[in-house]
Amino acid sequence: MPAFNPYPGMVLRIGSIKYELLAHQVLPDNKPDVFVVEGEEAYVYKMQCVSERTLWALKVMKPRYRSEQIALAAAQVSRYQDTPGLYLGRRICLTKREHLELVLQFPDLEYAILMPWLSWHTWAGLMHAAEASAAYTRIQAVDLALATAHILWGLETQGFAHTDIAGSNVACRSNFQHVELLDIESLYIPHAPRPRQESRGSPGYQQRRRRGQWCPEGDRFAGAILLTEMLTWWNPFVRAQTPQSAESLFLSEELQETGSPRWQAVRDVLWSFGPDVLHLFDQAWASRTLRQCPDFNTWTSCLKRIRANSMNPAH
Repeated sequence: MPAFNPYPGMVLRIGSIKYELLAHQVLPDNKPDVFVVEGEEAYVYKMQCVSERTLWALKVMKPRYRSEQIALAAAQVSRYQDTPGLYLGRRICLTKREHLELVLQFPDLEYAILMPWLSWHTWAGLMHAAEASAAYTRIQAVDLALATAHILWGLETQGFAHTDIAGSNVACRSNFQHVELLDIESLYIPHAPRPRQESRGSPGYQQRRRRGQWCPEGDRFAGAILLTEMLTWWNPFVRAQTPQSAESLFLSEELQETGSPRWQAVRDVLWSFGPDVLHLFDQAWASRTLRQCPDFNTWTSCLKRIRANSMNPAH
């Protein structure tokens, strides 16, 4: 049976709908290649619905990550696709039960996930783009942090957690007032089956004493770090203190350590917004458990006050 080696223009029939694999935009003289993004666990291909011309993503899991758990998780997540931040819950998982012919033709597609293509930039992408970072403003920082905190608050209210909050897993609209969460396969849902491989988070966002984040409070520390990145990245000194190759504001070994110039610079910028937001950062930074980190209701309330003050000329 053939391996899945897609090429531009290749058409896959999934159910009753045809999807065409799209090409990367390349120079005319070069041979086009299929549009694919490689992650740690999967390859994500860009496709177009042939009849409606809408964009879709096909997430093909690498062999070691394929399991029935993916199908179970996809079914769980799809039930909550209307929850703010979970737009990509609109998905189906390709299994032999539902898509036997396609999986027999391409065994690599077993447990692949079909979902909408989201044409937004990730927060990590903005951090790595010098021009976009330089154009990022203080008010945009507040807007983006508030939008992100509100999404995480909504999840936490339902007892959910993303479990791998990181800059690469948060996509934002260009106006910085709307975000969506990516890589939601490991979403913690109350009473859902525990996954074989629990998320331990991403480097630069992991509480040092924590060994897993698959729990209702799983996003609190990583979320605090992410919100801090968003709130401080507009400041040129903070950016200058951060290594260009860094995947996040703090390196893993720097988390929860005090005294570094970057840690102090971050605290200074947070203080400029007021003591409340600095207190939230300090509380998360000193926490020994995820429950000791501030919840997202508290973050959202604090950021709403900051946003209101920023719109008041008196401030």
